[in-house]
Amino acid sequence: MPPPKWTEFWRYPVVVGLAVLAIVVTLAWWGKANIAELFATAEIRRGQLWRLVTPIFPHLDILHLAFNLYWLWIFGTVVEKILGHAKMILLVLLFAVGSNAWDFGLAHGGVGLSGVGYGLFGLLSVLSDRDDRFRGVLDKRTSNLFIGWFFICILATVTNIFPVANVAHGAGAVLGVVTAYAIVLPSRRPLLASVCGVFVLSGVLAATIGRPLVNLSGKGGYDEAKWGYDALLKGDNQGAIRWLRESTRYRTKEPIFWYDLGVAYDRAEQSVAAKDAFRRAVALDPGNQEYKKAFEGMQ
Repeated sequence: MPPPKWTEFWRYPVVVGLAVLAIVVTLAWWGKANIAELFATAEIRRGQLWRLVTPIFPHLDILHLAFNLYWLWIFGTVVEKILGHAKMILLVLLFAVGSNAWDFGLAHGGVGLSGVGYGLFGLLSVLSDRDDRFRGVLDKRTSNLFIGWFFICILATVTNIFPVANVAHGAGAVLGVVTAYAIVLPSRRPLLASVCGVFVLSGVLAATIGRPLVNLSGKGGYDEAKWGYDALLKGDNQGAIRWLRESTRYRTKEPIFWYDLGVAYDRAEQSVAAKDAFRRAVALDPGNQEYKKAFEGMQ
């Protein structure tokens, strides 16, 4: 099935609106506008859950933007035409939240529409074979392209050629496939809808309370350490303990994190925990006299 003509853009308000937002936000970012509120950061763990959606708008460069907008038009217009505007919005939100949550939870969080794109690809890879309304919309060449690109991106990330949000690609594709089966298998729809819900909820938990335990990037913990230090300055010892303890779960070999945690415990009159934190700081940086003095002061 050939894609619609560009002159028919008015028939696809969701796809076009999403594309316009991506272009505007990306150009603003390239123009040095402050769009920090849109990125996936550890602020997600403080309740800013909109950051699980908004990273789909900014893109790194013109090729990144053009690639994602092209496939949004190819895939998205078909889905919006057949399933309708409201369901298209829900699918975009589902793929955005699911892909971004898992990517931030396990990795470092990326930008762009590729998670949504892989969600639409996963959806159509099933529907094109099992739903007459979508028959033939996805050919083998396109399928091979997306599968091949998925593994090329993994290789590029592993070899440090350029980092890619591979977890977002995979999570989006999984959600797309499961959603498609929920559409074509009405008898199993409640079960498959539950699977989607559990998958997304697990991703959100991985991006929030569970991130110190599941994150594989090796770059987490610094935001939490800063929040803990800021809490110390404000005299909020319990808040400091909470965030600094989590920073040490990310990075067990960062002596300053353990030292600050020891200070927080000491101020909260938890001497045993303070002594253990100072001991860990000294073990990691035995030449630091400040750490030694703090530890010896607990004897």
